[in-house]
Amino acid sequence: MVKFIEIEARSILTKHKFRDNWFWERYAINPYRGCQFACNYCDAITEKYLAHEDYRDFSRVIYVKKNAPRLLEKEVRKVKPDVVAMSGVTDPYQPAERKYELTRKILEVLAKHRFPVHIGTKSNLVLRDLDLFKRIADQTWCTVTVTIITFSPVILPYLEPFAPSPEIRLETVKKLNEEGIQAGVNFTPIVPHLLDDPSNIEEVIKRVANYAKYVLIGSGMTLRSNQRQRFSELLRERFPELLQRYEDLYERNTSPPRDYVIRLNRCAFEFCKKYSIMNYVPPPSFERPLRENFDAANHLLLIAFFKEFRSANPYSAWAYHKASQNIEELSESLRDISRRGELSRIPGVGESIAEVIEDFLLHARSEKLEKEMMI
Repeated sequence: MVKFIEIEARSILTKHKFRDNWFWERYAINPYRGCQFACNYCDAITEKYLAHEDYRDFSRVIYVKKNAPRLLEKEVRKVKPDVVAMSGVTDPYQPAERKYELTRKILEVLAKHRFPVHIGTKSNLVLRDLDLFKRIADQTWCTVTVTIITFSPVILPYLEPFAPSPEIRLETVKKLNEEGIQAGVNFTPIVPHLLDDPSNIEEVIKRVANYAKYVLIGSGMTLRSNQRQRFSELLRERFPELLQRYEDLYERNTSPPRDYVIRLNRCAFEFCKKYSIMNYVPPPSFERPLRENFDAANHLLLIAFFKEFRSANPYSAWAYHKASQNIEELSESLRDISRRGELSRIPGVGESIAEVIEDFLLHARSEKLEKEMMI
């Protein structure tokens, strides 16, 4: 039996120091704490995010931020419109949403103030809010990413016991795109020794390629603190033959080795090419002050995305993140700076990134990105 506890949140809109280059968000909103889908690989039960005293209550006790829409109405007036992601440590369309409709009320506020949105979910309940997605997409930018990690009826019940079936989720992606809302699939995580076989990777990418605009590849499943404990319990109970293999793969680390992640990324990328589907979310572009600066900054972040994907190292392209951030904070047009020959003087840019920016300003693309995309 799930218990719902209504709470008064002190804040609701979280601003990231750096823009994310997977989901493109600057802000995040979590209408709930806890998630009824109870996915056994979820990293939201780690101490870093957990609001519960016992991680086992994460799916049994759901904290409902009843004042979230009212609070958001105040907070959005203090910040610049930018991409808002829902949600990072919960599913905004878990069953609780049918009763409380917090996500819908939050979307109404975001639409009113012209904030672009990226939704991440496993639920077909997301289709309820098509009217708001269309309004937001017409105003700025909107995308919905639905998680699908396998179609196996044998393995999936152990990993995602209470989530809608992958078939329902794929149909949801199809309907969203048919209605003009950009929608794709998050193939995260690729669970080691259960879902990392090339046959599963190909099946997921092949099937979603027919309906999704993109598929994100998450090869480096983490195992941290509570998350590691819960997943180890699952292995002991259902897959004891894999315990030693996990010990060998992770040792005392929270992530698998880079060479393992690189191999899976390359495997998945080859299937993406085979079935003609992007492995990234196209960067947002919408009317805002110094829009071309924003587009150039996102172009640099997309280069960083491919560098990080190829190397399985989140810090391999940090220079591009810093340059992108500094470009977004400019109060002057990049073109004006370029005409003076001073792009390299922007903090964090330098000569090589300045050349990439020049290429982008001239052609709305760059040779650098094209090379990085050839993994």
